[in-house]
Amino acid sequence: MAYFRPEHRMTVRYGSSLAENIVRKELDWDTRNVYDVKTLREFDAEEPRDGVFAQLIRVEQSVCGPEHYYRVCLQDREILDFLRANPSIDLLSLITFIMTHELLHIHRFTTGKADFFGESREEEVLVDALTRVFLAKNPVTGLPRVLSLLDKLMAAPLYNDHIVQDAGRNLNAHL
Repeated sequence: MAYFRPEHRMTVRYGSSLAENIVRKELDWDTRNVYDVKTLREFDAEEPRDGVFAQLIRVEQSVCGPEHYYRVCLQDREILDFLRANPSIDLLSLITFIMTHELLHIHRFTTGKADFFGESREEEVLVDALTRVFLAKNPVTGLPRVLSLLDKLMAAPLYNDHIVQDAGRNLNAHL
């Protein structure tokens, strides 16, 4: 099983930071204290998911703070396999795309614009379109290659949507 190595993890942090800045700029929304990111090595009870780059989990808070907290679980193996199969794609651009997409979902859920348990297909199409618009306005060098390749793919890894309930946690795979 492939895991992110230390150099990958630095790129993941940087891509996440780029995505946060893009979403903050475009939506005037503060991403602090509403989500965290875990990679496959850090998963505790969550199961790795095949066919998706990231899995979004809503964690119910038992302490004071935001009503809901979200966890983006990056699927190391899926991301690294995708990069190996597509050497023209760089990790930073792909992570920036994935994280911008997931942050837009989180924004829509936390602001009531979308229901975490609602119809996933329409939400995916809308968030994908918003992601592309925001990234076009805030270009990342390798992003055109990422978008071009993803446009050529039919079902996987885009638009695999599942809702699973697991011991008080709700899992919703978005990308």
